[in-house]
Amino acid sequence: MKKLLSLTLALMMTAALAIPAFATGTPPAAPSETTGTSSGISIFTDTAISTNGTWTSPEYSATSSNGNYIRYWHQNDTNEKVKVYLYRTDTKYNTNYVSMMTVNANDQSSKVFYTRTAGSGTYKITIEAYESGGDVNGDAALAQYTSHPDLK
Repeated sequence: MKKLLSLTLALMMTAALAIPAFATGTPPAAPSETTGTSSGISIFTDTAISTNGTWTSPEYSATSSNGNYIRYWHQNDTNEKVKVYLYRTDTKYNTNYVSMMTVNANDQSSKVFYTRTAGSGTYKITIEAYESGGDVNGDAALAQYTSHPDLK
């Protein structure tokens, strides 16, 4: 009986650890997912298309009451790796690079940025085709959370 219980608990723990793995790389929460303390508020979603190696979003403002966790996401629809930069544009020195991630060819990724004042910032995303300076193509999004979205 103890072995059966141990096996059952081990399977349940394995399943619990596997579920978050399926959620990695998913885009930030859509605007309709605004209930609960850790649900995201969409700041923007846009299509990133450029043939000159770099795409930059317009500036978007976060709302302090929506939390200090900023998640940015990119779906890379090209055949080369890109770098995605998050800039805070309302700082004392105008534009401040705050975070960066690399997204593999034909893949997606997201990253969370946090500071205690992140919720009152203004942000933009720049996507760079750094290997060849070629095309940038895919979707980009920015969302805001009251708690870390990956640690619900």
